Amino acid sequence: MTIVYKTNEVMKKLNLKDSVFKKYIALLEKEGYVFQRNGQGHRLYSEEDVETLEMFMELIKYDGMTLESVAKKIGSSRGHNVTVEDNKESYDVMTLVSSLLEEQRRQFEERTQQLLEQQEVRFLKKIEDIEKKSTENRDKLLIESIRETKELKNLVLESQKKKWWQKLF
Repeated sequence: MTIVYKTNEVMKKLNLKDSVFKKYIALLEKEGYVFQRNGQGHRLYSEEDVETLEMFMELIKYDGMTLESVAKKIGSSRGHNVTVEDNKESYDVMTLVSSLLEEQRRQFEERTQQLLEQQEVRFLKKIEDIEKKSTENRDKLLIESIRETKELKNLVLESQKKKWWQKLF
């Protein structure tokens, strides 16, 4: 996969103003350096092109080297001789970043969905446990209440028996 950059991206990367960048490109093309172009004729810059522009900027810093002489030296030794059609193997940086972001978003959504499903299972289990405990507690309280009621009834009956028996004697 070949990564290609748009003009604005290269200018930012090299910290160049538009007019200076255009001047450098025009000089290089005049001396035979060929930049890749897409189907619409727009220049596309590869890593090799960016490195060439960096070398161009370094060489013009030396005394005695004019812009034209540096462009002539680089133009004769480097350059592309192809026009790139839009294809699946060539991407600009924004397309590459967009596809990576889309893949990360998709992975995030899948992971989020998995976590939600796991959380739902835990939640339902917790509700089931609470209902089970609630039912057990209710049953215990009901049985205890029935026992107390039975004991109270027995006490009342016993007390009534004593009263009846006491009346006889």
